Amino acid sequence: MAHFVIAGKANDPEYAKAEMLAHHLRTNLPDFHIELIPKHPSQWEEYVRNTYTQKRWSERMARDRTYKDPARLQQMIWRKSGELIGDTGDFLKMVGCETKEMKETYNEELKLSDDLLNDISKETMASLVGKS
Repeated sequence: MAHFVIAGKANDPEYAKAEMLAHHLRTNLPDFHIELIPKHPSQWEEYVRNTYTQKRWSERMARDRTYKDPARLQQMIWRKSGELIGDTGDFLKMVGCETKEMKETYNEELKLSDDLLNDISKETMASLVGKS
């Protein structure tokens, strides 16, 4: 079973991309589970620092065998087991869903236009602000 946690700034189109990919995978793979953690942009830096320290990621490499700089993570994606994947780009590489590879391997495309991702990020932010 694959269980991923995806955290990011609610108004970030790259977070929206990771969210949409995760929803697509969950719909098409029976043992794929996700937890989404949208954060207000003003809370992001503190959330990254706290999570990074709590998970002790400074002491171990991410899945791609590199150390990730928390200050450079605009999204954070990890396995529920605690293994850091990295950001949206790292997640795309890990699941083999870069557009060309996904089309060649699975004969499937996930079309995410910039306009769609911007709309999703605006909706996520509005939803987050509405909960406050």
